[in-house]
Parts: sequence; structure tokens; C-alpha cells
Amino acid sequence: MIYKIENKKIQVILKNEVIKLPNELKNKINENFENMKKAGANIWNGEVLCVSECNIEDDKVEIICKKSDYAHYLYGERIGCPKGYECKNLSAGCLLETIDGYYIVGELDDNTSYPTMLQVTGGGIDKADIVGERIKIEQTIIREAREELNIDLNDKKSILYNKISYIHISEENEQPGVQLFSKAKIKMTAEEMRKYFESYYKYLKENNLDVEFGELHFLKKENGIEELKKLENPKRNYLIPLLKIDMKGK
Repeated sequence: MIYKIENKKIQVILKNEVIKLPNELKNKINENFENMKKAGANIWNGEVLCVSECNIEDDKVEIICKKSDYAHYLYGERIGCPKGYECKNLSAGCLLETIDGYYIVGELDDNTSYPTMLQVTGGGIDKADIVGERIKIEQTIIREAREELNIDLNDKKSILYNKISYIHISEENEQPGVQLFSKAKIKMTAEEMRKYFESYYKYLKENNLDVEFGELHFLKKENGIEELKKLENPKRNYLIPLLKIDMKGK
């Protein structure tokens, strides 16, 4: 389910607690992770934040997280964890729109953990985004856009940036998670952004730097859902609901 939250205060708290898993499940998680690495996935098992509570009230959103790891998250995404042991991953991103009315959707590169997956720019929380018990979600969004697309969301001359506007909470039978999204309009046409990204992608490859997106897809806003459905790639479960709610707001 996705909700509009642009006028609400957002508070994200991290508790210094690790989610406890049964040994049998731990072994399955570790085995799956090692098999993915052997198959060529460029992944490492870093810390992941899992949502233990998410409350949406009239004037605020409160999210409380505990700790787990990326292997746990990937196992839940690919295979599924028993109820009560899900890794409800917390992530954040930005729905980008070009000046001529195209949504920008990224396709994950072949060397990522989920090749060809479609999503908006964004990702998980970094340690640098955590101050004490507080998680600075806006900082996550800005960092991810810079790393993945070389876009500075703080550049007011080039970007019309809105603060966090949407929250997606996974439903039953979906990979458990909570995603927060801001919205921004970039002062480039789709064609200009395509060329800009191609140049950035080439730079990353030539310098052996991490590549997240292998290519970008540009979806005309008024036909965004139809165009997205035509693409055979796997899609993040938030993607269609996010475009739908944004199109309603126009």
C-alpha cells in the first residue's frame, strides 16, 4: 500500500538491537548468499536495517528499526522467510521526472544482486546516514541519486526538489519492506538525461567504480503505467503504485 505523506513530520529511529534468527534459518540464509556470490553476483554482506514498527498518524510518520544483514534481506527477497523472521528492509529513493514529462526508471546492471530489475534511484541506509538513534532519510536519498546518476538533488538551479512525499508499505505475499520517496523534476529533457547518464556510465566503467544502473528507461508521464507494463523486466513492488499515486497528483 502506498500513502501520500508530504505534509507529515517523519521520524525514523534505530534501536541498537539485532534481529534474532533460529540457527537452521541462519544456515539457509548464509548458504543462499554464498551460492549467489559463486554465480557471479557482486555483493557483500553489510548491515541492513529492518523495520519493526511503522505508524502513520495525522501529523507524523514514525518508523522504528532493528538490525540484520544483507544476506537475510536477499534470502527473504528470493526465497521468503517464515512469518516473524522477515527482514522488513528500510530504503528510500527519489521519483525523478524530466522537464519534458518523462519518469526516469533505472534498470539494475548485470553485476548487481538483481540484474535487470526496474526501480527508481535509491537504496538502503548507510552508516553515514545514522546519527545516534536518528536516521536521516533525506541524506540517504540525496546520496543515492549522486552515486547512481551523478545528480545533485541539492542543486536548486538544476532540480526542483520536493521533500519526502510518499511511503510504500509492502502487503502480504510481497517482499517485506518500507520505502520512503521524495519527488524531483530535473531541468533536462529525457534525451539530455539519456546522454548525460551514458557519459556517467562510461566514466564509472573506465574507472572500475561501482555501477548500479546499466541503463535508464524514460516513461512518458501520462502513459507511464502502460509503458512500464510493456517492459518484461522484473519490477520493484512499489514501482507501479508509486507512479499511479504520482500521476493522480499531476
